[in-house]
Amino acid sequence: MDASFYARIGGQPAVTAAVDALYRVVLGDDRLTDYFDGLDLARLKDHMVALLSQVLGGPAEYTGRDLRGAHFGLDIIPEHYDLVGAYLIGVLAGLGADDEVLTAVRAVLRESAGDVIG
Repeated sequence: MDASFYARIGGQPAVTAAVDALYRVVLGDDRLTDYFDGLDLARLKDHMVALLSQVLGGPAEYTGRDLRGAHFGLDIIPEHYDLVGAYLIGVLAGLGADDEVLTAVRAVLRESAGDVIG
């Protein structure tokens, strides 16, 4: 991915704002809340900030489990994966991410689906 995407959306402050907004929306959706029962949300958000930063070409500081391991046993269905992806795209668009950034994030979501769903 173009290393400038991270900078183009506003770097660390924008990624942190995006993750905060994403989890507000996701945790407000009754179809998704069960996936987060008993999880350390602060830790999860920190991991998501690091992962999204890296995906956007920012610092490669993600140290969490791989996607397959992190989602193993959650039995995430395709509709819920797509819903969270749509929320992420909406949040990024709302923060001013341009079409090129959004297209790149959609591509990563498509590529990662097999590691998260199921």
